[in-house]
Amino acid sequence: MDGVQLDLAPQVLLLAIPDEITREKGEEALAPTAGRLSDGFISASMLAVNAKLFDDGLFAAAELAAQRRKVDLLASLVHVAPVIAAAARLGGLELPLSDESQRIRAAFVAAEQISKPLGFYTWNDALRRIFQQDRLLQQRLEPSDVQALTEALEAVPATKASYAEYLAFAARLTNPAHARTPALMQPGGAFFFPPSRSHESDLVGRLYHDRPIPAGFSLADEIIKRVRDGSLTLAPTEASGWYDLQVWALESLVLPDRMPEGARLRMNERYREQLDDLFKAILSLARETHVKQLLVPTVGAAMGRGREAVVSVAPELTVEPLVTYYRRRAQGYAFVRHVLESLGPLNTMRRLTAQGPATRSLDEELADVTVLFEGAAAVAGQELGMHVATGADAERFREWASRHNADQDVRMMVPAFYDIGRRKTKVWAILGWATRLLKVSFAAPPTAYIVEGRPRIVFESAFRRIAYPVFAEAYVSRLLDRDEFRAHCDRYKTRAEILRHL
Repeated sequence: MDGVQLDLAPQVLLLAIPDEITREKGEEALAPTAGRLSDGFISASMLAVNAKLFDDGLFAAAELAAQRRKVDLLASLVHVAPVIAAAARLGGLELPLSDESQRIRAAFVAAEQISKPLGFYTWNDALRRIFQQDRLLQQRLEPSDVQALTEALEAVPATKASYAEYLAFAARLTNPAHARTPALMQPGGAFFFPPSRSHESDLVGRLYHDRPIPAGFSLADEIIKRVRDGSLTLAPTEASGWYDLQVWALESLVLPDRMPEGARLRMNERYREQLDDLFKAILSLARETHVKQLLVPTVGAAMGRGREAVVSVAPELTVEPLVTYYRRRAQGYAFVRHVLESLGPLNTMRRLTAQGPATRSLDEELADVTVLFEGAAAVAGQELGMHVATGADAERFREWASRHNADQDVRMMVPAFYDIGRRKTKVWAILGWATRLLKVSFAAPPTAYIVEGRPRIVFESAFRRIAYPVFAEAYVSRLLDRDEFRAHCDRYKTRAEILRHL
């Protein structure tokens, strides 16, 4: 800045979403992507969407790699229990089915609430088969099948080891099994491929396991309330999987004052509400990536001065200043790298997309997405005055930000729980994109040193346009996959109409 040098050490920024003047008109239509809404400012939601697309492809590649071992495991047990044969057939294994296996398979497929592939599992037939195969094996086994399968596993150590290895992999890629759904070989084990626990399934099960769910209950809002009052902690444990680490990163959005950057930030109520909405949106996107593996609990019960030289100083933000969120996301990718290495060399694996495998290796792409979040943390920290962002990570982030394409469509719905009283599924959904104006001011200005001339220094505000995904929590009678839901959103356009016609 000509004539002035800034020392950001004493700087504290005020982030505020102003009360916008609204005209008397109908509700604004939501955009399908953030592509035309961005003004060059990188919001946390844009980084989250970029990560979401990468995560889906990473998870899909892991599923295909793990399936090769699961096919051998199931093939060795198809003669032991009819449910294993039914699942193996759903997974693509060609084998004749007994009448009982055919009945099991038909009943499962008819139960669309649990059998319908969602998320990236609709990309191709191989992923659809994996979804249905594993979802069938997440259901409670008959006591006779439990005994027969346990005996068969104990009789062949190699098969038992293969089974244990897959359970350990699933526990690290998503999370360990829920306490109420123990795997075979565990005390009370009655599930072959048990679903994984999550903070949201634990909470709704604890609150409404066998009680009617009251009108107006929002699981997402309840999570935020309990994180704030300390009755729910999101910190990962030694047993946690990748999903827990992804959720832990979001803690910084609802407890911003307790994060390292909190000392350098002040926020108005509307911006805090924006961060709450962002928490809900990113959590729902992460849940959809893990949709097959996560438990969907069934809960509830039936119910100016002349020519004077002036130098204007305004905050210079190029990325939303959520340092801890970015840093924790980077840590999550470091964690999942170690998990995936159990499948084989990452330089031989490719992330999957709806169009096919990516051209670059998963090893390279994982390094890139880790650096992206580390660079975002470095740049955000420098812009807050916490440190100087030097090195390749910060430069690579700036280069990525200059060419970022925000035309990705992430609209979707993902089941959170099934309400037995209403006979409906409560879903979390991303309906589209909207924008809000962010005003960035100095709550405490930086120190400005005049190095040339005698200018008057004026501290001003800066404005950035935040593009954000619009989240909703709603009951539905039928789950829609991505294509179905996006067509629904395109037809009804506004938040109110999209929800009214679900």
